[in-house]
Amino acid sequence: MQEPAAFSKDDEVESRFAVTGKIVLVTGATGGIGLETARSLAQMGARVVVGARDAARGQAVVDELLRGGGQAELLEMDLASFASVRRAAERFTAAHARLDVLVNNAGVAVRERRVTEDGHELTWQTNFLSHFLLTRLLLPALKATAKPRVVNVSSEGHRQGRLDWENLELERGFRSFQAYANTKLAQILFTRELARREPSVAVNALHPGAIATGIWRAAPAFARWVLGLLLPPPEKGARPVVRLASAPELDGVTGRYFNKLAEAAPSAAAANDADAARLWKITEKDTS
Repeated sequence: MQEPAAFSKDDEVESRFAVTGKIVLVTGATGGIGLETARSLAQMGARVVVGARDAARGQAVVDELLRGGGQAELLEMDLASFASVRRAAERFTAAHARLDVLVNNAGVAVRERRVTEDGHELTWQTNFLSHFLLTRLLLPALKATAKPRVVNVSSEGHRQGRLDWENLELERGFRSFQAYANTKLAQILFTRELARREPSVAVNALHPGAIATGIWRAAPAFARWVLGLLLPPPEKGARPVVRLASAPELDGVTGRYFNKLAEAAPSAAAANDADAARLWKITEKDTS
């Protein structure tokens, strides 16, 4: 399938109308694709809940969106802490009766293996486990609205992912990109299983494109400089995320994987429904 080059003007108008007045939570909304997604959705008329680990940076984004005439609020959340995720979900549900769209965007990549306060490898918990937990905690709010959506920002890097059930968090043989790729594979498996379990919630995963963002800030300085020169800016990566969050033609579309603006087949490992169910059970236990 050929990827559309851009939205038509009519598509943009319809998406703007569809998202106006909706409540959208974006994790990792203080930089990169998350920030540009928050900006776009606020300009389209959504009330954007800015998920941020750093309260000061998050408030700065909220203030920017408000100055631009948008609606926004801060939700402090550290995905490296299950307790923080639970507090954030409690604060959200105390303030809002519904959630129209959840964008699970935040992510990290680290050079050396690090373990969180919850005892999990940092990349695995931040990119996958905590988004699994957050989504499940917010399911009642999602199911309280018409046509709810969950957007999981994955990557084509998932094709290098390999889940070793006896070494899921790479206690042995940790490599930075392998850890990252594994989380992106896990996100797609989570997408498939959530779509199966919750048919009233449209949940999809996507690769936003190879984009110059801060996720590889742990890489050597020269590598970051080269990537900054070669890769397109976050605004381009936000465009397919915004489409999955807002486009009316995607109403009811669920359990799919998109490569930028076009639906695509994920890897065979990411299409394994037995593995998706197995991973769900393990993750459910790990986040309980």
